[in-house]
Amino acid sequence: MIKPLNIIIDSREQRPWSWAENDAATSVRSLVAGDYALASDCEEVKGRERLAVRFAIERKSLDDFLGTISVGWDRFQRELIRMESFPARVVIVESDFESCCFRVDDSGVIVAPKHNHPMLTPNFVARRIAELTMQNISVLFGGNSQLSAGLAFRIFKRRLDNARI
Repeated sequence: MIKPLNIIIDSREQRPWSWAENDAATSVRSLVAGDYALASDCEEVKGRERLAVRFAIERKSLDDFLGTISVGWDRFQRELIRMESFPARVVIVESDFESCCFRVDDSGVIVAPKHNHPMLTPNFVARRIAELTMQNISVLFGGNSQLSAGLAFRIFKRRLDNARI
């Protein structure tokens, strides 16, 4: 039997991802950066409540992601700086790219999709994703919460596999 992953969920997560018991054991703690991390990538620092992290995954709902790349851009950049030493900086968006950026109207013209940020044009969103990519940040579209949790699980499994080499 394969040992379950030991995943730490940041205490600020409102609706945490979940995994089958035989896949992952989870605990809730405060992380310095990211929303989900392997316990083996975390350590307590004397005098600090939050766990120091060597690698974590940042989770975003579609609405949160769009707010983050617009009005929350400066704050998000500070969060990404805290992740600078990670072997990979990963943001998983619980949506698909089309819902985030594009919609084709009845005349065949690409227009902004219907979401809570209608003033964000497809060009703006695509430009921000390109900017993040050029900062070595992987923005992955997981589709929905369940598929995004599965994607995070695979990334964590790969992280452990790489650590054992």
